[in-house]
Amino acid sequence: MNRNWKSKLREKAQRFFWHGYWTDPTVFFSFVPAVILNVIMWLAVWRIVQPTDQPLILHYNVYFGIDAIGDWRNIYLMPALALALLIANAVLSRFFYYKERLASYLFALMALVVQLLMAVGLASVIMINF
Repeated sequence: MNRNWKSKLREKAQRFFWHGYWTDPTVFFSFVPAVILNVIMWLAVWRIVQPTDQPLILHYNVYFGIDAIGDWRNIYLMPALALALLIANAVLSRFFYYKERLASYLFALMALVVQLLMAVGLASVIMINF
């Protein structure tokens, strides 16, 4: 039973990753920088954020000022949410690749845009607090 479950998972992963979809230039040059940006966000948070008892500013708005304060662990939610959105966009882009190519490209490009916006937000949170 356990071996059958692992072999099915391995087969599905091979069908997902070993495919012509990943060699498409639009898809490749959207997801590779997005993954690199996400790794940079994780490394920045891991290297810069220090455990502290003081509350940290998690969101700043020009009109209202500080509107979200939290624990230092909450800063890790930003790259985690970015990673979840990256995975969701990759799955949806792969799903629509043969059905509607334009939708697939839009999901791939939006993965990069989301990573860029999250990186800017994370950089501002790090600059405000540290």
